[in-house]
Amino acid sequence: NNHDIYLWLGQYTKKYMLLNKEEQYPTALKISHCQRFRRDAITLGKVLNLSDSDLCVLEATGLLHDIGRFKQYSLYKTFADSVSVNHAEYGAHILNENSILKKFSGEEEVRIIKAISYHNSLNLPLNEDDDVLFLTRIIRDADKLDIWRVFINYYKLRKEQQNSTVDLDLPDAPTYSETALADIMSKQNVDYRHVVNKNDFALMRLGWIYDVNFAYTFKEILKRDYLPLLKLPLPQDDRIEKTFEEAQAYVEKRAEEDF
Repeated sequence: NNHDIYLWLGQYTKKYMLLNKEEQYPTALKISHCQRFRRDAITLGKVLNLSDSDLCVLEATGLLHDIGRFKQYSLYKTFADSVSVNHAEYGAHILNENSILKKFSGEEEVRIIKAISYHNSLNLPLNEDDDVLFLTRIIRDADKLDIWRVFINYYKLRKEQQNSTVDLDLPDAPTYSETALADIMSKQNVDYRHVVNKNDFALMRLGWIYDVNFAYTFKEILKRDYLPLLKLPLPQDDRIEKTFEEAQAYVEKRAEEDF
């Protein structure tokens, strides 16, 4: 039972909601993301037959994974890590300064904080404990499932309703970067250094499918019809079409796996 963490998170985020009413939208967006993220993570954890104690660790990690976002936005007025702070490492630092995880064993606390610090990494460390990497992979999958949903809904809004914070304040452009497209055509994560406009960011979100870990997540991508919706904001040319066809085939293949 993580009722104490729910209460702490509510109190912690409340002060950021009250700081400036004009900036409530980004804060509220992240609060609701953490709550939905928790549900996807727990569902995935149950599919993977996690024990009750590991589910408790997973739930706490899910609720707290973006804890660095609130202070990040308050200080820098952006969610772009490249021009502010690495929000995952920042979150780990905030948790190390607080005692909210004291009910967990020392090993569990380390696992939670490490998983949070790694959850946005381009690549996971090779020399890390298996239990830390397993937890990190679960939260990375759950994170993607909800972030995809956030952006699909965001692009349904009229332009005047959109908040540029969600798009990392990137410029709008009619085309995309060759380097971003090359990354995804190589079936790998798009390197954030190759993201220079909103279309590149959209390609980056598509590229996340090549960093999905579990069959359950691939099944959910198909069930929620995410890929056609992720394609909508991008220029519709032959290379984009081919990229999405390959992505669709990859997701369908991986969804048939047993784990």
